[in-house]
Amino acid sequence: MVVAPGERFAAAIAKAFDELSTRDIGLVASNSGGVASGRELRVKVLDRTAVVDADAKTVRWEGGGEPEDDLKVVLLHYILGSDGRIDGRWSSFREFESGSLYYSVFQGRALVPLVSAFGTDPAKLAAASVRLGGTRVDRGDASFDFLFFPYLKVNVTLWKGDEEVPASGNILFDSAAGRFLGAEDLAHLAEEIVDMLARQPP
Repeated sequence: MVVAPGERFAAAIAKAFDELSTRDIGLVASNSGGVASGRELRVKVLDRTAVVDADAKTVRWEGGGEPEDDLKVVLLHYILGSDGRIDGRWSSFREFESGSLYYSVFQGRALVPLVSAFGTDPAKLAAASVRLGGTRVDRGDASFDFLFFPYLKVNVTLWKGDEEVPASGNILFDSAAGRFLGAEDLAHLAEEIVDMLARQPP
């Protein structure tokens, strides 16, 4: 039987909240870089703050609205698994468990849209990255490091194409991600950051 994506996300969200209900919110906050208030946890997601209510079993944006269900799953997996450490070592998607299996998904959801949106204009990516809180690094024609979550660093890099070589891009993750996020989670995370970059005003 084929399970619809919405049902799969709903099941994953419910399972994560079941686990969160057994956990010390203060410790979860400390390990994830969040701030606890009662049974609520506030966690930075790039330039926004998500509010996770362990009792109501909801995730919302501070200020209104909700993340998409796939991002809710990634966030919940992060707060449940983070150990409060950034390794400081970059890993490519294929280096993570099942990364090779999911690589075509990662490529289609994140790398192709990245190149489509910015491949001819690295300066556009640079401007969007600055608005999203990225830090410029010396790699490619435009490369920025982001703290997607307080203890999860992500790098987005673009190489501009020319008449002979097509534009290309890559997204790297701090190796710590492998301790709490699976390949499918990382593909969703990469899709989210590219989408948020593409939606930045010119």
